[in-house]
Amino acid sequence: MKAAVFHGPRDIRFEDVPRPELNEGEALMRIRACGICGSDLHTYREGLFLQLGLPIEQGRILGHEFSGEIVEIRGEMPSVKIGGRYTTVSMGGNAEFLRITPQIASRMIPIPDDISFEEAATNEPLATSIHAVNLADPKDDQVLVIMGAGIIGLGVLQCIKARCKARTIVVDLSPRRLALATELGADLTINASQEDAVARLKALHGTTDLSLLESAESNIDTVFDCAGATAHFKGTTVLEQSIGLVRQNGKVIVVAVFERKIELDVNVLVRKGIQLVGSWAWTPADFVQAMALISTRKIDRKPLITHRFALEDASQAYETQIQANEAVKVVLTP
Repeated sequence: MKAAVFHGPRDIRFEDVPRPELNEGEALMRIRACGICGSDLHTYREGLFLQLGLPIEQGRILGHEFSGEIVEIRGEMPSVKIGGRYTTVSMGGNAEFLRITPQIASRMIPIPDDISFEEAATNEPLATSIHAVNLADPKDDQVLVIMGAGIIGLGVLQCIKARCKARTIVVDLSPRRLALATELGADLTINASQEDAVARLKALHGTTDLSLLESAESNIDTVFDCAGATAHFKGTTVLEQSIGLVRQNGKVIVVAVFERKIELDVNVLVRKGIQLVGSWAWTPADFVQAMALISTRKIDRKPLITHRFALEDASQAYETQIQANEAVKVVLTP
């Protein structure tokens, strides 16, 4: 079969690899759509998180957010059927076929007939956004700031809008992503490449001064860090900015992955009584909820799919996904 094989940083090749061989109680999925995730980019750019790729003899096959149809079953596998359309999570989605073990099948969700394979392939990142929003537990009267308007940040926005009437502010560097945030219902967007986003937010929503003479206290209830820090980033990180912006006893939800260690002034964290919450991936319930929101059209994922590439153009697809000014979600269609 054909696959896009990762050989090292910025080196993905379209190659022939052995088609998976099934054991008893396993199935073969024909991959129809596979999104390029932010964690895939960490691997592609820097060689990080190699464990997220499926190891093969000559490299690794990336891709874990995908959808497809079952084309073969060996033995008994009651949870799936030939011709069934499903989304699930595993490694190795940048290929024509994938072996579905019972463990992978346990996370399998049927795709309704009116939902495309491409939309279904965004179920996993949406589940990640749902998990972050559930941790924040937003309310109608709150102010929420989303730092980073990639697929996760925009998913956070979609989940908030589907859940409550909180005021949402989205900060990013990309005009295209910010325009999409506005389309998806953001109450305000701030382009951090054109103005000081922190200063703007403090002017709009106050600041919690840690001196004895406090100024107008911030009314930003929660900040979502959906940006993180790349290996070569220099300057004040979004996480540091988030801790400075949020109100006394507010929440900072960290959804992003960091490519390097950073330093924080923990005294600010302690003095303000901030709840600093890490949000990693999703629970099985989040994964099911994501498909329910997509299938009932309470959340529309189609606008987030900005580019589509054939599997043989995987190298170009990854290079496109890196271009934050151009792409939100790039999908491979094997």
